[in-house]
Amino acid sequence: MREAEIKLALTHHLSAGMPSDAFHFLEEVELNGGEIRADLVQVMDMHCYEIKSAADSLKRLVGQGSRYARAFDQVTLVTAECHLKKAMPMLPPWWGVMVVPDEAGKAFKQVRKAKLNKRHEPDVLVTLLKREEALQILEELGITRGFRSKSLYVIQAKVAELLLLDELKEKVRHCLIKRAKTSLSIVL
Repeated sequence: MREAEIKLALTHHLSAGMPSDAFHFLEEVELNGGEIRADLVQVMDMHCYEIKSAADSLKRLVGQGSRYARAFDQVTLVTAECHLKKAMPMLPPWWGVMVVPDEAGKAFKQVRKAKLNKRHEPDVLVTLLKREEALQILEELGITRGFRSKSLYVIQAKVAELLLLDELKEKVRHCLIKRAKTSLSIVL
């Protein structure tokens, strides 16, 4: 299966039995100004799914993983069987691993369940926010004067500076949920 087919099958697999209003996904979520994109994010749980189809390479996996570790509560590699043996030693023990079925319609195989990440870093977590979202947070804090004309990076840095990690995590989650509800992303 190609990545787009895997994303669709994965969202159906993950949302099976869940209330439709509680399970929102975003595709291609940017971190660090688009330097890295998370393939699929289940926003309620801040769970990132990195997809590696049979046609993909694992070259960027370690770099992607180090950034995901600083931003998401859980991360799962969803990979074709052909990458499994090579990928396993590359992954931290808290990452989940799922194997893509050989054909559409078959079940995903869970190799390892994702555990909770405890390595969040505010300066990376805040890069999940778009400009309008970061400005809205500053507005809620009563601090927008002089920031509307600043770069996204300056705005994000100010948000990360002003909020405690738990507060920042909740604000980012809220923004991603709102984005998922209003976007053309996969909503099941």
